[in-house]
Amino acid sequence: MEENYQQIDQKEFLPEAGSALTFSIWGNAISLLYMIPFVGILCCVAGIILSIVGLTKGRRGMEVWKNDKQRYHGGSFSKTLIAFILGIIGIVQGALLSIYGIFFTILIMSGGFRHMHMF
Repeated sequence: MEENYQQIDQKEFLPEAGSALTFSIWGNAISLLYMIPFVGILCCVAGIILSIVGLTKGRRGMEVWKNDKQRYHGGSFSKTLIAFILGIIGIVQGALLSIYGIFFTILIMSGGFRHMHMF
């Protein structure tokens, strides 16, 4: 029985699992600043770049996991899988919100919100 616990303790975590998840989460979060003129567009581009980095790190982590499943802990595979999925979502979200960011920047700079009153 103790041998099974020792085998679990000896498993390593994937090297880039945490950083892949961090990049993917920040990529999704930064692109939500799309409503700020000019800065929103830059934030969406930065969000896309961070999501791509998280996606590639997640994919590399999954490949490492597939090559040697017995060596690595299952929780770190979950992190890389979530990072991979969030990277895909972040790329799509960043692309769509950058279009909205361009639209809102043009609308605000042309004075399209002049007739609206703030309460």
